[in-house]
Amino acid sequence: MDRHAVWWRSVLIAVAALGGMAAARAGGQMTFGDDTNTSANDGPPFFGFVRDSDGAAVGDARVTATVKSGGALVTTSNSIGVYKIAGFAKSINPADIVISCAKDGYKQANVMRRPNSPGDTTDPIEVDCVLQKE
Repeated sequence: MDRHAVWWRSVLIAVAALGGMAAARAGGQMTFGDDTNTSANDGPPFFGFVRDSDGAAVGDARVTATVKSGGALVTTSNSIGVYKIAGFAKSINPADIVISCAKDGYKQANVMRRPNSPGDTTDPIEVDCVLQKE
């Protein structure tokens, strides 16, 4: 894993250790740990960072998780650009969920899905978004 990815994962761990205080101020809730899934029928949650093309956090960006078979869930990134989406039902293949990000004055430049361990069905799936100012 490259140093940049390790640094971002460290930031995420620090945010989780603080109890998600920044997420709560942004109107969201963030918890990572044994209570990530609310039901035994839930698949893995999604999380990630929304940044601009210079690497700066983009807060209050809309993050949409769209299920290819229909339906979507929308949340927002917090003040440090972190978002979290709870797991969908286990019957929905995580590969069939597409994450996109948007914010007024920006356009989506890149979405990068980090690979999970083969056969892993419970660990959160990291999907990072890069927005570019218009």
